[in-house]
Amino acid sequence: MADDIDLTAGEYVLGTLDAGEHRAFQRRLLTDPEAVAAVAAWQDRLAPLLLAVPEATPAPDLWNRIETAGRPANDNGVLRRWQAATAAAALLALVSTGIALRPRPAAPQSAPQVAQQAPSPLFQSVAALSETGGSPALLVTYDKASGRMRVMPVNVSPRPGHSLELWVIAGKAPPRSIGLMRDGGATALEKLAIDMAQDNTIAVSVEPEGGSPTGLPTGPVIYSGRMVELPTS
Repeated sequence: MADDIDLTAGEYVLGTLDAGEHRAFQRRLLTDPEAVAAVAAWQDRLAPLLLAVPEATPAPDLWNRIETAGRPANDNGVLRRWQAATAAAALLALVSTGIALRPRPAAPQSAPQVAQQAPSPLFQSVAALSETGGSPALLVTYDKASGRMRVMPVNVSPRPGHSLELWVIAGKAPPRSIGLMRDGGATALEKLAIDMAQDNTIAVSVEPEGGSPTGLPTGPVIYSGRMVELPTS
């Protein structure tokens, strides 16, 4: 079957990939700029839904009900992909309809159609962190405009009794601490000022619980990777 990067990226954003496919696509994001751009495009398309739908707290037993529900007799990967594609199309239709219903000033019939600038992705820079010669362990994305950074573990070994500390190294400058990683799941950092004109490396060191007591790495640096800017067009 031909690789449909846009459909897979849509399923990744919607959360309809199974666990194995999700991990495989995360690994692909570390090395494939086209996949990263496709995910960013889907995030940008679906972002208006966050403004249109009010927050709701799920029932405490919702997950148990989902887990105990019977699986359909015709459950298979092909059907699930069609369902995901239909869901994505429905969401896009909803967003498009909402935009189309907004009042717009009348334009002359003969006015030529002007191409609109493509929306910018939710992040502009990415780094894949790994051990020397090892497989990718972390995916780091960074948005210069907001200063937001997201650190997504892909294959991280636990370090009981220690903290994993994140550092940015700009050119030949000393490492600068940018925060501690969470024990589990993705880590979100806010209001970081990183000069993307520099050659920046993101690194992770093993530190005592609570972080380095000196302001510089005191334990081994286990993961590192160069941050690169994604093309804007």
